[in-house]
Amino acid sequence: MKSGIPGFDEMVGGGFHQGTVNTITGSSGTGKTVFASQFIHHGIGQGEKGMIITPSESAEYMRREMMSSFGWDFGALENDGKLSLIDVTDPVLRLQKSIDVDPVDFLINFRKLVERKLQEEKPKRLFIDDLTAFFMAVEAPFKIRSLTDDLFGTIRSSGVTCLVTIGTAFGTNQFLEYGADSATMLNRERIGNTLIRSIYVMKMRGSKIANSIRVLDISDDGISVSTLSPYP
Repeated sequence: MKSGIPGFDEMVGGGFHQGTVNTITGSSGTGKTVFASQFIHHGIGQGEKGMIITPSESAEYMRREMMSSFGWDFGALENDGKLSLIDVTDPVLRLQKSIDVDPVDFLINFRKLVERKLQEEKPKRLFIDDLTAFFMAVEAPFKIRSLTDDLFGTIRSSGVTCLVTIGTAFGTNQFLEYGADSATMLNRERIGNTLIRSIYVMKMRGSKIANSIRVLDISDDGISVSTLSPYP
């Protein structure tokens, strides 16, 4: 399945394998949300229905951000039935973020929500926007692994191709990356007097990947991977 990210598919032998779960990891401001949103937007352009689930940001914020930054009208795509945007903070879904909600219960209910929405909407592409804060609150490492396996297993069984963005602030990203079919790492670092975004693929099961770090560019048209290295 083509990513819709210019330059990325060449790094991974053509794109993402269908029916897989793929993590996009990076700190704040590295381009994770743009990368995954572009994956969804490109698929819709190819006639593949998309779904975005937002546990960390409100759905309305994402609609505004993608429209103002790149001209991607997610609201219109929702109205046309080409995109489902699921906000788990919506009280109707009863999955509000709260310190009073047990994180294990939240994640179990979240998996059930994902399963139900995939059955109802039958998308071809799925983007889940950052669950790391909730996994961080789960104390036992074996429980994190079990919850990850359950969630990723549910997604794979539906046949959808999924991107999950992961932040690095809470130190739980390795559990999710381990359970995924591929792991792509985004960075932003100072080289000389310039801040440069970069990308590399840590793993992709079943594909020969480029063993190199490349510059990641964000413009008014979206995100793209350069053939250049960020290092002199």
